[in-house]
Amino acid sequence: MKATTFLCLLGIVFLVPSVRTVAQSNSKLVYTVVEQQPEFPGGKAALSRYLAETIRFPSSLMRKNYNTGFVSAKFIIEKDGSVRDVRITTKPLDKKAQKGMQDFMTTIITAVEQMPRWQPGEVKGQPVAVFYTLPIEVNVQ
Repeated sequence: MKATTFLCLLGIVFLVPSVRTVAQSNSKLVYTVVEQQPEFPGGKAALSRYLAETIRFPSSLMRKNYNTGFVSAKFIIEKDGSVRDVRITTKPLDKKAQKGMQDFMTTIITAVEQMPRWQPGEVKGQPVAVFYTLPIEVNVQ
């Protein structure tokens, strides 16, 4: 039986009609809402391809047909387009799948950290650091 893994983007960022929402991180201003969203080189389709080619779903989870549920990568895209402070959120981990999920989360972090530079977000035409949430869906078929 051959299993194939598909990674899909659910949506990139939720837009709110304000530009004043910010978070403080390492004494640098990081926006959560901007006028111009950051963009992966080549757009959403290129980002989907990059993730599908880079992120590997652990075979231990594939054999168990494990449903990862909601998984998202949260990170900051700097003014220069580089990525930092990558964190992964998931549903509570099942003890049987904990090792496989840890491997999966490590793979996601590595893929995000190695992304090419993004086109940074902008406020008033100036590049700014932006907190970004990237939902990831896994379909094992």
